Amino acid sequence: MVSNERPIVDWVNLPEGATELSLWSTLHDGDLTAIQSDLLARTLTLLFDVGYVRDFHNLPDETRFGVILSGVQSVRALSGSPWPGPCSIPAGTPYEQQQKIVAEFQSKWREESMSWADFERLTKDGLELSSAVLGQGTYGVALRLGLLVGGDSYVDAFVRSERIAFSVGKRQLTAQEFVSLGEAYWEEFAQKRTAD
Repeated sequence: MVSNERPIVDWVNLPEGATELSLWSTLHDGDLTAIQSDLLARTLTLLFDVGYVRDFHNLPDETRFGVILSGVQSVRALSGSPWPGPCSIPAGTPYEQQQKIVAEFQSKWREESMSWADFERLTKDGLELSSAVLGQGTYGVALRLGLLVGGDSYVDAFVRSERIAFSVGKRQLTAQEFVSLGEAYWEEFAQKRTAD
């Protein structure tokens, strides 16, 4: 029997031939300031404040970078809880030793599921983006975000939907145009470092 069902697009189970697009260049170190979910409309809007990209392009201070998902099928969030407490690094520790201490500390974290409503409430604690990858397949998209919460814990958020769109302020952009905004900043940053 042949099934006419569409395959499930999920970060763990992306369909064959899916492509990945990093959104890091535009969103890295940006703050996720708002999460707007509409269950009935099956939409999810994520708004980011990315000051260095905004300033580089001379955009108004109130400009937000939007990731708009429609036909949302699944949302989930997993927290990485530091245990047994905050990581402490003695003053004067060489960089390589610091890296080892941090890696050992992080190896003790345990990934735990959390409700999406709890995840949305984390915006008041400060959510700083460290990674963002978009998986695009024939039957939909999957978005994976890695976020630091208040500087002391980590959350991975996953969204599966039919479509994705991007905006900067009120202007709609393609995925590549969205990524190019950040790439322009990082290219100039690299040129300045080379010149120095």
